[in-house]
Amino acid sequence: MTDVLTIIQILWPIIGGIIGGLVWYQFFHKKERRLFKNIQRPIGIIATEDKSMAHEAELLRRVGFFNVGNPSSDGRAVDLMNGKRLVIIGYTPDSQAFKEAFNAAKQREVPVVVYAGPTRISNDDMALLQSYSHHSMCNTPLRLISDVFAVMSTYPEDK
Repeated sequence: MTDVLTIIQILWPIIGGIIGGLVWYQFFHKKERRLFKNIQRPIGIIATEDKSMAHEAELLRRVGFFNVGNPSSDGRAVDLMNGKRLVIIGYTPDSQAFKEAFNAAKQREVPVVVYAGPTRISNDDMALLQSYSHHSMCNTPLRLISDVFAVMSTYPEDK
């Protein structure tokens, strides 16, 4: 009988460790799978009149993880949002191109990062941004990289 108790005392922590390891693996595997599926999907960058976004696109390419297209300031760029995981829009105050791009992303339910640079977002544009829960605002290059990683790792990959 003592041999059986000894075996149970030895196996109990081993079985608990295996179960705990499997639960840990499931959680982190799901999170990593989401991140890597999303990273493979393209990111659209839309420039506005005063914000070319070429530097920001190159910065994201140099990170080496993201599938980043060339920035486009063409009004037809909104049609290229289909299939994008994320859209980064350069901000210019009172820009019709910004509003059209943002509304198109909102309509397609694509997450948006608004890159405002050192400019200040007007109250009207802030109200527009606040009407969409899948947006982020940033004004520094490092914050842009951080926001892109955040969206890629948290937004469901099947959307």
